[in-house]
Amino acid sequence: MAFAVVGLSVSAASAANGVNAKQCGVSDRADVQVNKKTDTVTVRGDTSTGGNNFYCYTNIPVTAGDTVTFDFLGTCGGGTPRVYLQFDGGESDGENTFDSGTCTQLTPNTGTVSYTLMKSGTVTAFAEIHDSDNGQTTYSNLIIAGTTINF
Repeated sequence: MAFAVVGLSVSAASAANGVNAKQCGVSDRADVQVNKKTDTVTVRGDTSTGGNNFYCYTNIPVTAGDTVTFDFLGTCGGGTPRVYLQFDGGESDGENTFDSGTCTQLTPNTGTVSYTLMKSGTVTAFAEIHDSDNGQTTYSNLIIAGTTINF
């Protein structure tokens, strides 16, 4: 699934607070909600499209072996939950957390994902995705290589 990341930016808050996601975008405003109070993003699928996503530019240096972790409300399977990471080289150089990540269902409809990065470089964008069904995933506690992402 492709996503567009156009003209957006993320600014550093502080080392203790991570990175504040600002001026991010969504594939469809009707299917993506960001809740800054609870620091969550809910992405609903849509059978009429290839799915939906919430995306932001970043500038996070990473080394192969670093981890990406996040919590979710939803189910494991079918390519969800997942976070797509775009590297310096653009979309073709990206990694998806579901490719070799571990999705652990803690209780029905809740869980965590842990993914080990395969390459080094700079993560220039990320997208939280729910593919083409009518379900949804709520993302929280996204940490990319030790950098907490605040929505």
